[in-house]
Amino acid sequence: MPSTTAITVSQLSRLIGLPGAPVIIDVRVDDDFEADPRLLPASCRRDFKTVSTWAAGFAGKPVAVVCQKGQKLSQGVAAWLRHEGISAESLEGGFEAWRDAGGLLVRTEKMPPRNEKG
Repeated sequence: MPSTTAITVSQLSRLIGLPGAPVIIDVRVDDDFEADPRLLPASCRRDFKTVSTWAAGFAGKPVAVVCQKGQKLSQGVAAWLRHEGISAESLEGGFEAWRDAGGLLVRTEKMPPRNEKG
C-alpha cells in the first residue's frame, strides 16, 4: 500500500510546472550533492539540520522533500514540516529514483543565481 506521506516519481513528474505543483526542496547532504550536483526542475536546496529556521517560509504551499534515497532525511524533514502545519511529502526513492527513472535534472552551473524573489 502506498504511503500517504510520500509522492512517487511519476506523480511528481506530472505536477512540475503546474500552478498547484509542490515546492521541491532538496535536502541531500553535501557529499551526495557534490557527487551529482544536479537538481530536480524548480527545486531549491536547504540544509536539513536547519529546518526549524526555514520551515515557516513554505507555509501555505505544498512541499515535496528530496534526499538521496527517500528515506531518513526527506521523511524527517517532511514530518517536521507537517508538524508546522505545512502539507509535505517525501519523494519515494529520492533523488536516485528520479535519476534512475530518467527524470529531468538541471545542472546547477546552468542556473541563474537566486535572489530575494527566488
